[in-house]
Amino acid sequence: MTALATPPPAPAATPVADPSSAARLRRWTGWNTGLVVLGILTTALTTWGIWSGSQSDYYASIALSMSKSWSNFFFGAFDPAGTVTLDKIPGSFWVPALFVKLFGFSTFTIIVPNAVAAVVSALLVAFAAKRLAGPTAGLIAGAIVATTPILIAVSRSNQPETFFVLGLALTAWAAVRAFTGMRFGWLMITGLFIALSFQMYMIEAWAVWPALAAAWLCTKQPWARKIWQTVVAGITSAVVSVAWIVIVALIPASSRPYIGSTIHNNPWEMVFGYNALGRFGSSTSDQAAYNSFTPPFSGDPGVLRLFNSELAGQVAWLIPAALLGVVVLAVLRWRPPMTVFVGAWLVTFLGMFSAVAGMHQFYTAALAVPMALAVGVAFGIARTRGMRWPQIALVATAAATALIVGVISGGYTIVVALVQCVIAAGGIVLIVRGSRVRAIQTLTAVLAATGMLLTPAVWSATTIANPSSINPVAGGVSDMGGGRGGQGGPGGQGGPGGQGGSFGQGGQGGPGATGGGSAPQGMPGGGPGSTAGGNGGGSAPQGLPGTGTAAGGPGGGRTGGLGTSLDSTTLAYLKQHQGSAKYLVAVFGAQTAAGIILQTDGGSVLPIGGFSGSDPVPTLAGFQKLVADGDVRYVLASGTGGGMGGSSSQGTSAQIRAWVTKNCTAVTDAGVSGLYECTPADAS
Repeated sequence: MTALATPPPAPAATPVADPSSAARLRRWTGWNTGLVVLGILTTALTTWGIWSGSQSDYYASIALSMSKSWSNFFFGAFDPAGTVTLDKIPGSFWVPALFVKLFGFSTFTIIVPNAVAAVVSALLVAFAAKRLAGPTAGLIAGAIVATTPILIAVSRSNQPETFFVLGLALTAWAAVRAFTGMRFGWLMITGLFIALSFQMYMIEAWAVWPALAAAWLCTKQPWARKIWQTVVAGITSAVVSVAWIVIVALIPASSRPYIGSTIHNNPWEMVFGYNALGRFGSSTSDQAAYNSFTPPFSGDPGVLRLFNSELAGQVAWLIPAALLGVVVLAVLRWRPPMTVFVGAWLVTFLGMFSAVAGMHQFYTAALAVPMALAVGVAFGIARTRGMRWPQIALVATAAATALIVGVISGGYTIVVALVQCVIAAGGIVLIVRGSRVRAIQTLTAVLAATGMLLTPAVWSATTIANPSSINPVAGGVSDMGGGRGGQGGPGGQGGPGGQGGSFGQGGQGGPGATGGGSAPQGMPGGGPGSTAGGNGGGSAPQGLPGTGTAAGGPGGGRTGGLGTSLDSTTLAYLKQHQGSAKYLVAVFGAQTAAGIILQTDGGSVLPIGGFSGSDPVPTLAGFQKLVADGDVRYVLASGTGGGMGGSSSQGTSAQIRAWVTKNCTAVTDAGVSGLYECTPADAS
């Protein structure tokens, strides 16, 4: 029997890589590398040097006061004793207050939460755009958020705007999940994130709802289903939004702080009057209070307001490109519901910021999210489809806008804008030529992104060297210049009030008291109005009050947060003689109180008149009772006279000041003039 030879085994087949797998790996690597770079860039822009930055004393004192008790934490008490709240829902201050409670008070602990919020916002928007149009869209969108100058400026301060931007980024991320998966649950989550944003910046958050509702009604579902889902999500969002207001309104006034910036101690009035109707020029008492301290930082309302000299360099760089992006998405017929959502959101916010009666520049930081989605997604979709004209149009529009804003802004901006235009031209050349080489494609995307973002990125970076928390702006621009002052407060001891001066110059002080007394702490140059007699001069726009003579000498200024600090001799005197009094000292206005609260690490200071100086807290009768009960012993009657604009000569603060100067005893050995000692006998 012949044995058959066993054939040798065939050589093992060489595995062939799956082209699609390799492409996915390259995309994954590129995306993650880009995401890391984006995170590092945003972190550097928002955190570098904040440990030595400036703070708003008013908002810093709120974080410190809220950290003192859970009651203060919930209500958003301005002062440690829980006398009056800040002028907003306290959502944006809950995280900073927790940081203070955990790590102690410092400039770093109250600013770093805002910086982290900005970093997370950029990453969330990047993830949202990537889900819609791929990695390139995601990275460009995230980079737009990371280089929006006004957002970087405000994230380096302790102003509350950054947490609102984070809420909007969460809203965008959840909305993308809702529309891409057609999931009602994600629509509900989107509505809840709008409600969360409401806790940060109140009614402004609801401006997202028209876009969200219109977009959901454009989805391919039965009309009955779309309508009931929109209604249920909207009602749920509204109910959760006003939960804090309802709870506070149901608590007896005697068991909570006075609601700041209201006439009737009502949270509904604070949210929907002072912070809503009052800001759009409604002829209400709330609008009068709002106008009393809000200078025209952002120019007059109008169609081109966002392109004026105060706002163009802060936020306008990509507005034309974003509007063009919406047009591109509509022309390409890309996901109509998402196009409606992004477009309506963008247009609504543009209209809102163009129409609001008075606002700070940093309010416009909220535009970063819809602008980023519009530009990033439009560019990414065009790139994915191999369509060159939308990419060219977006890059060219952004570069041209940078050049125009550069001309408006002047200085170094023109040079940087010209460099941006050259880079944009290089990117456009590569887009026109096209290439299948991976490295060339990456270079094209990098040049295109740089051609859209270089100048705003430089403006963002220069903010590191120009920190401010009073009215944060980017690009090295003066943060308080160009506005107008509020009405000056009373001068000296009993002298009439001075005339409000321009922003950047203190108001003209009153003639002051006779008899050689001094009128300390005139409002500084750059403050919104002067107070005690003396010109409120000062070299720094946010200088602290200085001391002038009764006849009206110049007040010295120094960099700070508009608060008042006491001389060490005065502070020691007050602590030594406080006794059983609840308050270390009573002062007029929140700005005066803020500096003392910080100086004493949370000492109990009574801020007569609240934030605006016009709140009826306490009333004259209420103040007299505090004196009669021994809760108030010392009153500094020569403070700044109000939160930002000074108190009215007819208001409660003026009545209390007049009563104090008439009935209480002037203290002459405490190192400061204008200090009075009030005893229970004085109130009898």
